[in-house]
Amino acid sequence: MSQPDLRIPFTSRTLSGGVTVAHQVIARLVGEAARVTYGVVGMQEPAVKRIARFLRGSDAEGVELSVSEGSVDIGLRVVMERGVNIAQVTANLQEQVRYQLERVSGIPVGQINVRVEDLQD
Repeated sequence: MSQPDLRIPFTSRTLSGGVTVAHQVIARLVGEAARVTYGVVGMQEPAVKRIARFLRGSDAEGVELSVSEGSVDIGLRVVMERGVNIAQVTANLQEQVRYQLERVSGIPVGQINVRVEDLQD
């Protein structure tokens, strides 16, 4: 089943219309922002979703999006570095993803939920 794209109306009085951002683009931006966050060593998802993502040709592993009413809620499944403060890395991750997505695309972000799947050295 295809995920809905996000429609963002222009806020300027001189412009009409808006822009539509594909679900895959949002997921890719979120994944890239998550991977560069200190303490995150990778993204992970269940095997069934990994196979489906491979067949679709998507590279947004570990990212789940829910688009509703002009904003996007984000679910992240991450692997963190062993020995880091999980709460602090999670807070940094949420902040990094929100900042990058809003700065790069102007997409309003709702909730960002993080699930730590594993710890690695």
